[in-house]
Amino acid sequence: MTLRSLLLTASAALTLPLALGACGEKEGDTPATAPAAADRAIETAATSPALAAQATANPPSMTREFRDWTATCDNTNHCVAFGSAHENMGFVLVSLAPGPGARPVVHMGGWGLEDGAGDVYAEIDGRRYAGQNTKMDEEGDVIAFRTPSPQLLHDLGNGSFMALRRGDEQMKVSLGGAAAAFLWIDERQGRLNTPTALIRRGDRPAAEVPAGPAAPRVTVAAAVAQTGLVQDDLSPALLAHPKVKECLAETRRGERFEPNVEVSRLAADRLLWSVPCGEGAYNFSQAYFITSADGTAPQPVVFPTATGSEEDLVNSRYDPKTRTLFAFGKGRGLGDCGRMGVWAWTGERFALLDEKVMPSCTAVPQDLWPTTWRAAT
Repeated sequence: MTLRSLLLTASAALTLPLALGACGEKEGDTPATAPAAADRAIETAATSPALAAQATANPPSMTREFRDWTATCDNTNHCVAFGSAHENMGFVLVSLAPGPGARPVVHMGGWGLEDGAGDVYAEIDGRRYAGQNTKMDEEGDVIAFRTPSPQLLHDLGNGSFMALRRGDEQMKVSLGGAAAAFLWIDERQGRLNTPTALIRRGDRPAAEVPAGPAAPRVTVAAAVAQTGLVQDDLSPALLAHPKVKECLAETRRGERFEPNVEVSRLAADRLLWSVPCGEGAYNFSQAYFITSADGTAPQPVVFPTATGSEEDLVNSRYDPKTRTLFAFGKGRGLGDCGRMGVWAWTGERFALLDEKVMPSCTAVPQDLWPTTWRAAT
């Protein structure tokens, strides 16, 4: 067994950091006396005032679970449905942009088939599907179907047995819930009963499928010179702030707290401070404060997310050249699950530009993660 396989087996039961939020019950776990599973959603709307200011005409980002599959649609109605392979070693992922001209793209892959011969392919109820093979790393593979056949989509939604194969090696994939996930996306995008639907196709003209809403626009402030900054030692006003005291208690070693503090200039009269506020094996959290130029009057920064807001960010860093702040909370050390976000400084606040969330640790490459929020600049 490879080192990656050992790591995957050992960490398959790990849950994501609190920053991801609770996923809630899966529909397959719903008691028989509860409302119908198809009517129950893990759906969260953008309720924070900061995020509401960014988008007034966009639908909320929503995620729903259907047995072994999950579906996510962002604020512009770009949608993704995905399911996992046996022991969370692989995945099947179907993405579909909004609008009448959009067509689905299918990706499959994972770790654990490296010992087989030839390319990886999919088999559903005895039918073989071969796509474009690429290496994810030395042990992982991804198959891309950029123009999937109607038969492949039909089988994903209606098949009874699926496996990813290479030579004599195979990895079983559950299709339980795929049909419901596809149906939910069709309904969300307004493509039910059209030829473009993922599962419920019909004769309604594709032209009736509505275009996706435009992404909210964010105006990024111009960069400012970073010369003449104060030292990175925290000011007395910051050290006296209750939140900083909490962070100090969590992260202080020895006599100094400041070695990992970072300070940047937002404007001539404003500074941004990054304060270490927690650490683990692979996640390090930071709290952010805006002060006046002399380090007084500290105000904690609250960052909007697709589903609310966060005060602490994980594995984050501000880039004064681009005026953007990036954070990546890992669900596990391998980095195949978690939450990634990018915020931009507008001159008044940090606005969310992009967020991707992968709640399942199933070897999905980061560039395929579902987007939960997107904005234009």
